[in-house]
Amino acid sequence: MNLINIKRDFFDDRDPLDWIRDFGDPQPQDYNGSLMIEVTTEEPTIKETLTATNDLPWHHDKGYLPDVHDWVGIYCVSAENAGAIQFCNMKQAYEDAPQHLKMQELCKHSVQKFFDQHPDHPCKFESPAIERLYKRTHCYQHLIVNDEYFYFSEAYTDCSQREELIAHCYQDKYISTHEYQTGDLILYDNKRLCHRRDGTVTGKKQLLRFALNNVKTN
Repeated sequence: MNLINIKRDFFDDRDPLDWIRDFGDPQPQDYNGSLMIEVTTEEPTIKETLTATNDLPWHHDKGYLPDVHDWVGIYCVSAENAGAIQFCNMKQAYEDAPQHLKMQELCKHSVQKFFDQHPDHPCKFESPAIERLYKRTHCYQHLIVNDEYFYFSEAYTDCSQREELIAHCYQDKYISTHEYQTGDLILYDNKRLCHRRDGTVTGKKQLLRFALNNVKTN
């Protein structure tokens, strides 16, 4: 299966949590066990909603957890001048890396690293206790996985060669860009790819996001 898989003009009358199981097994995405998250510039239609108006740096979804899910599914419910999502191929970046960057290291991936860089990032919490718990969340992962790809992100990772890895990995030659259109269904590898976005400020966008394991290859 490709690292990025895009179906155009995908529509299904079933509940999204029913049809997404045709593609993989949904995994919880928050402390409440939510299997589907809305990402939107508009008024929320479900409780589990994130804003789409702010920029996000290069990251793996839930990359600060020890058991991060393998794949992500994004369904574009509606898009109007919605902007793009960008992907960085960390497998290709590893293959091309100079030898001194291919030094194995146990790296810390933390939520706090993100907020140290983006202290004004909008984030709503049900209580101060949940906010404290979330911002303390972290894990340790090896920089190089199976001698195949870098597991590293600008957003969450601390390591000894951080700045050099940022400069090497996020070169244009490793990056692909997808402009959202209504009806897009995107399935992508959450470990071998990093992704980022510019916030949708003047346009409109409503996405449904799924965390997936055991993605079906057919």
